[in-house]
Amino acid sequence: MKSAPKFMILAALLAMTSACVQPARLRTVSDFCLNDRAISIEVAPGPNAEDPGNHYDSDQTVDQVLEHNAVRERLCAAQTNPST
Repeated sequence: MKSAPKFMILAALLAMTSACVQPARLRTVSDFCLNDRAISIEVAPGPNAEDPGNHYDSDQTVDQVLEHNAVRERLCAAQTNPST
């Protein structure tokens, strides 16, 4: 009969702790997402366009910038947009 109160206390403690919800983990923002920004590009209006001031980006540069921006969006979208 002495084990009945211990069992009741143990059962009550287990019932109380199982009803608790674990708090959401804190999200940390990586240094990359804090320091990096999307890069803008200036595409030439057409092939062999005159560019005396070197204002337009080359096709290779445009490809690299688009790749960089896509990686940044993939890695940092959830960190920069807390609603997702």
